[in-house]
Amino acid sequence: MIRSFKDKLKKKQEAYEAKQRVLAEQAEQDRIKCEWEEFDREQKAKQVRVQQILIEEAYRKEQEYLNQKRIQDEKNQRRIEEFEAWKADELTKAELSKKLIAEGKIVDAERYIARSKQKSKVKKKRGINEGAPMNAPGTWKLTWKSFSTHPDVIDLPMSEKVRLYKLAEQRQTDRTNYYANLHSAQNSLGSAGIQYPWSDGVINLADGISEISESVTWPNSVDVNIPLTINAGVTLIIQGIVTVNAVIINNGTINASQGIIINSGNIDNTNGTLIVP
Repeated sequence: MIRSFKDKLKKKQEAYEAKQRVLAEQAEQDRIKCEWEEFDREQKAKQVRVQQILIEEAYRKEQEYLNQKRIQDEKNQRRIEEFEAWKADELTKAELSKKLIAEGKIVDAERYIARSKQKSKVKKKRGINEGAPMNAPGTWKLTWKSFSTHPDVIDLPMSEKVRLYKLAEQRQTDRTNYYANLHSAQNSLGSAGIQYPWSDGVINLADGISEISESVTWPNSVDVNIPLTINAGVTLIIQGIVTVNAVIINNGTINASQGIIINSGNIDNTNGTLIVP
């Protein structure tokens, strides 16, 4: 059977369209494959970036740890050095204290020998202060001014001077003379008969005093832990170290030319006079 031209053309058209469909399907598969390949490349790139970020974060944390460790090591080293310096300073202070104590014992021995020699000699005319207790105003030898200018003490810090001065006071035999003169006029605080216990070096609430109504001398160090009032016309002479831990209202005169006052800002001198070195 002979096919017509139209049938032949139709067959060719159908074959062409089938081929085009195959090519289109192949092209779509290639496109999808390319998209998946691109997706895989993007995922791998993201993984690389995430891994890089994790590496950088780990490095940053390591550097931060090393920096903190370095700072802590420096602090520990400074503490060790400060402790060693403090220890060396304490040893120096201890040696100086031993030296001053030894010197004090030597001076006491020399005085004892001198007194022993004087007893063996013919008695001479007694002076105005001879035989008076060591805490009498005319015979008091240990003062802050003389102690603080000693060659072994003058260059020390103020806190160390105060500590050594208090140690030196404890060695003075005037403490044994205090009790015999406890009720003397010099140690009295007013007509009420209240006696000031300056020998223990502390004024507390239990002492039962609130004012100083008569002139008095404090030859030793005193810690004032309660409020005090110095009445008008009264003179308080300070020969030791007075630490003012409470308010002192000074309506008279405080003479500290032979001693020292710590926390002098707690003294109200609105109506009084303060004399310092």
